[in-house]
Amino acid sequence: MLDAVRYLVDSGTKWRAIPADFPPWDRVYAFFRRWRDHGLVKEFHDRLRLKVRESSMSRNRRSARLSNPCSRPVEVL
Repeated sequence: MLDAVRYLVDSGTKWRAIPADFPPWDRVYAFFRRWRDHGLVKEFHDRLRLKVRESSMSRNRRSARLSNPCSRPVEVL
């Protein structure tokens, strides 16, 4: 069901035009509506946004370490 909802959000397809590979549109919509009514859609969105931010911050720290000349090892003779 989650894959069907993600497909709809990503493609912009209308509920009734969902491909046959997924369950019937009315069942998918009923799950989505239940998730929405219980606040799960917002919860999914908030968790995904947090993961993206954490990943971005981690990437930025690694990039800063690589570009900082002080972080490079010093060759000892």
